Amino acid sequence: MDEKLLANIGLNKYERTVYWTLLKKGELEASKLSQLSRVPIGKIYEVLSDLNNYGLVEIKPSRPRKYRTIEPKIAFESMYKLREEEAHNELKLLREAFDEIEQQLSGDDSPKHVETIFWPDKFHDDELQETVNSFFEDIEHEICVVTPRKYKPGVSEQYDDSMSVFSKAYLNLAQRGIHVKILDSHSQLLPSIKKLVTSIEDESVKSNFYKFMEIRILETKHDFVIFDSKTLLLDIEDQINTGTSLGMTQINDESYTKRFKAKFDELWTKGKQFDFT
Repeated sequence: MDEKLLANIGLNKYERTVYWTLLKKGELEASKLSQLSRVPIGKIYEVLSDLNNYGLVEIKPSRPRKYRTIEPKIAFESMYKLREEEAHNELKLLREAFDEIEQQLSGDDSPKHVETIFWPDKFHDDELQETVNSFFEDIEHEICVVTPRKYKPGVSEQYDDSMSVFSKAYLNLAQRGIHVKILDSHSQLLPSIKKLVTSIEDESVKSNFYKFMEIRILETKHDFVIFDSKTLLLDIEDQINTGTSLGMTQINDESYTKRFKAKFDELWTKGKQFDFT
């Protein structure tokens, strides 16, 4: 085999020489390997350690220790997968760096594609249900919900009245295979969802619900909803009649929403698991 091929897979001069010597001579002690390869004894252990990390060489647990090559077909496949994963991670970091640079160069942190939706004074019949369903119908993977302490029972009559609608909507999402993650401050949502779950008789449906919905408890003032880490919904509180909502702001800006998703993940780690049973 042309030793230069080993350079093409990233081995330095010492690594190539040691590996090639082991391929030709078989199992060897470090001192003997140093003599045959002419790699200084002060470097041989470092080189062998690197070759072991690459998955090209294994250490035989004997006294003294001996070293041998791993079957090349297996070793090279393992090394390829390792390099492939490293390259993927490097590209991911590069993309994130590009995005961050673009954001800083733009000098503008304000979100793009902002739409404000105002609620009517009163929802009629199934109007709220239809509105919620229209918001949720385009979700593909995940919804992250934060309900603040201002929505505790009795604080917001408007919110209390809407809980059955939102509970059913979240349940429908879970049945569709959408991951539903709710961070709740002991609102009316909890007993409403628990009642719905208890009423489910089909065990397969109930099992799917447990698989795709998770609720954690955390007292927080934060109040936002995230769709698929791309779309952000922010509540617009009525400043005259506090405790009621005028509507919401919908932001379709992935880079802006990413900051809120990071905040959600931070809060999520602090939440306590809610028991549906």
